[in-house]
Amino acid sequence: MNKMSITGKIARILDTEEKGNFRVRKLILETNEKYPQTVSLDFVQNNVGLLDDVICKVGNSVEVFYNVRGRAWEKEGKTLYFTSLQGWRVREYKEEVTTKDQAPDREDDLPF
Repeated sequence: MNKMSITGKIARILDTEEKGNFRVRKLILETNEKYPQTVSLDFVQNNVGLLDDVICKVGNSVEVFYNVRGRAWEKEGKTLYFTSLQGWRVREYKEEVTTKDQAPDREDDLPF
């Protein structure tokens, strides 16, 4: 099982779905990559409550830590494969600004 993280802005937080004793809630994240992606992450069982945190609001930038989960399912003699991203931590994300991204120094701004 790989542990990874992804950053982006929260686009939506869906309501909790319950199926018997199983609970799942989806977080929809828009990445801020060169080619932005819309990603759905599942928060299951006790982790659904993590999405009630004050930082989990639409438009907020967050870093989400998740595990990659996969499974095979047999149906009518065919095997289907499923992959999901299961979130287990959310924290506020502030993009670091490097000095080269800041405004360049200008000599004509000197006070003398």
